Amino acid sequence: MSKKEFFPQRPDSKPTIYAYEDTNPQYKGLLKVGYTSIDVQNRLAQQYPTLRPGELPYRIVFEDSAMRNDGGTFSDHDVIIL
Repeated sequence: MSKKEFFPQRPDSKPTIYAYEDTNPQYKGLLKVGYTSIDVQNRLAQQYPTLRPGELPYRIVFEDSAMRNDGGTFSDHDVIIL
């Protein structure tokens, strides 16, 4: 067995967990938690595809790696906000 088979290469993705708030006053105080393997700004741009002048319609309040110390990952379904 070669080293390559024994130690498989990690994928190039960067799993990230994030939370954001929509700046619409209707959603004041609510957070949306998400998981992505792409850049968080790009992921949110996919969710808010209409370009408009002025400030972004959301504010990222948390962004961190979704990798555990053992190399495993977790998703937004595993997050508990207290």
